[in-house]
Amino acid sequence: MKIAISSFIATIILKIIYMTVRWTKIHVPPKSEELLLQKRGFVLALWHNQIPFIIDFTYKFYVKRFGLEVIPMASQSKDGELVTRVIAHFGMRPKRGSSKRGGAAALKALVQDAKKGSISLITPDGPTGPVYTLKPGIIQLASMTGFPILSYYAKYDHYKIVQSWDRTPVPKLFSKAEFFISEPFYVPKLKGEKELELWRKKFETFMLDQVGISQLEAENLREEVRLSLEAKRKPKKN
Repeated sequence: MKIAISSFIATIILKIIYMTVRWTKIHVPPKSEELLLQKRGFVLALWHNQIPFIIDFTYKFYVKRFGLEVIPMASQSKDGELVTRVIAHFGMRPKRGSSKRGGAAALKALVQDAKKGSISLITPDGPTGPVYTLKPGIIQLASMTGFPILSYYAKYDHYKIVQSWDRTPVPKLFSKAEFFISEPFYVPKLKGEKELELWRKKFETFMLDQVGISQLEAENLREEVRLSLEAKRKPKKN
């Protein structure tokens, strides 16, 4: 009941905010636009803290404008349940699973969906981080299907940072937004854990570079979050 109420409130707040947001520009490289026009054959990726920035964009741009069936990956945690309910209000049907619970089954299901023409959407540092630490599932998916990955993100001129594990920015009323879609990122057929780790690091760097964050800045944020969580766990002195 608590999750249902929270998801309803979050959905109403986001929809009100999105009604006031003005999109200023959408950056789409020609090769990426070709994939969008084909309506299949690629995977979508974004950092977990981008979710409030792009829910409305994902539906209006990918689903409505290009007629794509986008299937977001949501964890089986309570947080995943909340995200699933909110996303469902924006015309998409998430698939439950994560790197911790149900990951293998969810990955197989995503491969099957991708081959049928659906577009998988993955937040590779979710559901619990560490922030900007890419987990290998999306690399495995791209390797198994042969599909390239398009990562995307948004810039808003006004937003508030939520003190969550990934320091999520939430847009404010009457913001201006600019959206960026990457060039296609191709992953070859991989053999073994070493190759998987190599390409995991490559794509992590690719996504960080896209949003203008260095590896050092990402590591500093992870440390900040870690210390903050440790401070909260320490018992208060009388």
